[in-house]
Amino acid sequence: MTPLLFFATTIIFAAGAAAGAFLANTFRNKQESVCRGSVRIGPSTVAGRGAFALKAIKEGDIIERCPALEVTDKDIGGELLNYVFYGSAEDRRLIAMGYGMMFNHSSTPNVAYYREDGPTGTELILYALRSIAEGEEMYYNYGDDWWRTRGTTCEC
Repeated sequence: MTPLLFFATTIIFAAGAAAGAFLANTFRNKQESVCRGSVRIGPSTVAGRGAFALKAIKEGDIIERCPALEVTDKDIGGELLNYVFYGSAEDRRLIAMGYGMMFNHSSTPNVAYYREDGPTGTELILYALRSIAEGEEMYYNYGDDWWRTRGTTCEC
């Protein structure tokens, strides 16, 4: 290989590698967060992933209306047990769609929820308990029963 051809090949290879590294870094960073409406899902300092406010949210504002499936507690097992809500009866559970499952726990929550039956089925309505700043992680309280059924207490 001639020195000129070697030099040109090296430059082309280096430029391609730099462009590839740039694109990989750009796409990797974009995949760390998923956004919809006023919620961004991203890495949490509390546990794994969490839900963050994409914009300032006022007290009482509805953050998300999550379609939900109501099933019996016998239908739920394994890791899914950690991501369901209490349903319309003692033996019923709600599986929330959307980002409803991604909110972490806090003993001082900034979000609460309620169940609502509408013309298209059950929904879990998430709303702000207080004003929430843009970028702030959003939490609801899992409740004492949640911790008790897992043989632990909340230390938070």
